[in-house]
Amino acid sequence: MKSNFMKGTPIFEEVFMRLIRQPGFWLKLLIGGLLSFVPIVNIFAFGYLYRLSSQIRRTGQISLPEWTDWRALFFDGLRFGVVWLSYWLLPILIISLLSGALGSLGLVAISYLVLSLTFLISPVLFSSALYRLQMRSDFKDLLDVPLIIRMTYMELPRFVIPAFVFIGIFALSAPLYGFAVYFGFLMLISYTGLCYRSLEHGRPTNI
Repeated sequence: MKSNFMKGTPIFEEVFMRLIRQPGFWLKLLIGGLLSFVPIVNIFAFGYLYRLSSQIRRTGQISLPEWTDWRALFFDGLRFGVVWLSYWLLPILIISLLSGALGSLGLVAISYLVLSLTFLISPVLFSSALYRLQMRSDFKDLLDVPLIIRMTYMELPRFVIPAFVFIGIFALSAPLYGFAVYFGFLMLISYTGLCYRSLEHGRPTNI
């Protein structure tokens, strides 16, 4: 099914609705969400997300893959984990320490602002890094931090709403964090992947 994008630009609401209307979506969400609760085992859920992102980049379509080839899912999960640790968790940890230092100096308002902006930007930074890695499947590309930051800055205006939705899903569903994180990444990766693909290929993207 093709969706009409204005000038080839994916529309977040359309991508979101297309995602949740995928055949077997709720069962696949249940599997991924349950796996996400368990440390180490959640690598398989990461692998599924990596597989989805890679598929979107290749085809320009949202089509949820099946839960098959668990060995490949594990290794894809490790790849996803490297990006997640480097461009999502690490920035948050570093800025949290900086924010704590600012708070101890009495700059509480600035501390809170810096931390809030980090939580908003980190999902976009992560998405940029993930797409960059999948362009050549070369981990050396993750070392090009200035390029990934430029990618993030360039797309930040249209990624703000998905980033807010990502944070909102996690905040509202914190007790069910496994499902919150998994669904949040499903949504975020689907939209950002389509956006970056439309830029890479310079033509409209089908969902």
